[in-house]
Amino acid sequence: MRRRTPYLRALGAPALGSRLAALALAALAAAAPSPALAAGTPLVAPLVESKWLKLDGVPKEWPVAFTPLGTRVKGKPSKADLSAQAAIAYDDARVYVAADVTDDALRGGADHVKLVLGFPGGKVQAVALYPGQPGKTAGSVKLPGGKVAAGARVVEAPRGGGYTLEASIPWAAFPEAATTRVGLRAGLFVHDADGAGGVDAIVGSATSEAYGSLAPLSTEPELALADGLLKSKGIRGAPRYDLVVDVAGDAMRERVLVHERFLIVLGPGFRKGAQYYFEDLGVDASDGMLPALTARDLTGDGQAELILRKRSGTGARYREVMHVLQFGAGDTPRPIFQHEVAIATDKGSVVNEVDFVPDGGKMAIRVLPGKATRYDASNYAEAVETTYDPLLLPWGSIKSQLYKLNGGVFTKASEERQAAAAVARPAAARADDARGAAKPAGLSPAEMLDKVYALYRRDRGASSSKPRFDLGADVAGGREPERVLLHDRDIVVFGKGFRGGAGYAFMTLAQFASPADIRSVSARDLTGDGKAEIIVHGTVRAAAPKEAGGGTVDRDVVLIFRLEGEGIQRIFAAEVARSIGDKKIAGELRFVRVGDKVGIELAPGRAVEWTEQTYPFNQDKGPVGGFEPLLLPWGGAQPVRYVWNGSTFAR
Repeated sequence: MRRRTPYLRALGAPALGSRLAALALAALAAAAPSPALAAGTPLVAPLVESKWLKLDGVPKEWPVAFTPLGTRVKGKPSKADLSAQAAIAYDDARVYVAADVTDDALRGGADHVKLVLGFPGGKVQAVALYPGQPGKTAGSVKLPGGKVAAGARVVEAPRGGGYTLEASIPWAAFPEAATTRVGLRAGLFVHDADGAGGVDAIVGSATSEAYGSLAPLSTEPELALADGLLKSKGIRGAPRYDLVVDVAGDAMRERVLVHERFLIVLGPGFRKGAQYYFEDLGVDASDGMLPALTARDLTGDGQAELILRKRSGTGARYREVMHVLQFGAGDTPRPIFQHEVAIATDKGSVVNEVDFVPDGGKMAIRVLPGKATRYDASNYAEAVETTYDPLLLPWGSIKSQLYKLNGGVFTKASEERQAAAAVARPAAARADDARGAAKPAGLSPAEMLDKVYALYRRDRGASSSKPRFDLGADVAGGREPERVLLHDRDIVVFGKGFRGGAGYAFMTLAQFASPADIRSVSARDLTGDGKAEIIVHGTVRAAAPKEAGGGTVDRDVVLIFRLEGEGIQRIFAAEVARSIGDKKIAGELRFVRVGDKVGIELAPGRAVEWTEQTYPFNQDKGPVGGFEPLLLPWGGAQPVRYVWNGSTFAR
């Protein structure tokens, strides 16, 4: 079990649990899903390694500061009569509770601590932890109705003026936890029995055990989110969207959030339950530019896809596209359907209808023209979308389109036609036609690419900036190379064979605080498919906590991206160096030939002004923050090789 500060949590270093709790609680209070969750005291539950918990009744080794249970739920006990503080932790198999109770008399079998968990949807489940009588009877964990929880254990330790206890409870004691361990609420309550065996007083972290009274219980990935993205971006307040649904990996449900511009996914089985995925959506949900986010199993694999509608434009002038994203067994989403579904201007609007219809255990997607407001065939003159399948017009020749799953993506299976409405043309235009007036010549491919580049610069406000890196590389499409640019922190891709030469793709490298932190962008075929991957080298910076000597922690990282379909996907990331001031650990990253592919090998490097005794961080055992770990030049670390397996680089 490793104690960590919020930042060192990501880096894997020892630190003070009390500081972790103080900072995490402050961040979580700002990120609570709804105002109702502020009723009780927010609780944190770090992920621990159970072998470090002695379970001897004396919780001195716990990784998180105890939370005072300062709410009087029943009676009016003084602090001398009854007061308490407690903490929660967990691992894959169990929930752990520790409590320190001031009580004038411990009544075995009557006095107890209760843990109450609230699950998304409003269901509440509880267990009661009864300390035993030292030397006489053992403690017990009881379910509602008095049944003893199988496999649970309580150990108490009397002290002057009260007692402490530690408890281990299988997740199975909470049936809802079989699929849901994020987005939880919780309460801890201490019951003080009177001499007759009844309850004389209760203190707790909330006013009652009702779902609406319980406050958030933040697990490891939620703590990482609060300590990481939300803190670094200064994001406060409730998310615009907050779903709990199974979208990836195992049968456990994930939590899907949108905070401002960021889509976030986290869960107990997602990225080993300690990390989260996020991406910059390019629009701010708080401005109404993300009008919908839902989840539904469209592919029939038992896991839901994310269905979002995203608008580009401003205010009442926008174009809206529906995207379907699939995680599947991976930990990054890929687009499997995209279609323009609405347009609005000062002159009018058109909104398509989208239905999901059964299709042999899966769902098909049907798009219909829908409704037009103040637009008709005579006055509609908006440009036709070329990046995605375009908006259907009520007066157009297409009555409906049906898309079915084919090869992992939704492709057009059929199209129902209708008679298009005649367009009344002005007399001047008819006269021009009669005179045989010349029509504008089509754009050449080079001119078209200039238009695409100009479109990106307009969309992203890059009208006066120049790209810092400008490559020609065959990363997608046909055999002709695409243009790969780095604008500010955006990777931008466009070309003659990409999206029909009429669109672009971009990804914001939000990991980097400044464009200057991105040192190089290159391209090389690493997967053996004849298409180059995009390789980015840069430095991720953050303030170092006092425990690590202060200053700035600089993490040198390598990220590798691949064009999949029409989007840019990250397929590998690794930390290759870490430094604070002049002190540095420099690892090695090498590209090695593995058959017709190029493997990636990480190896221990060298230390500058740090030794094994003075280095303030641990050797991370697995990916941290989405990055493969830096290998330290001590402790027997051996080189690790990663090879492309068709979807990612794996050991």
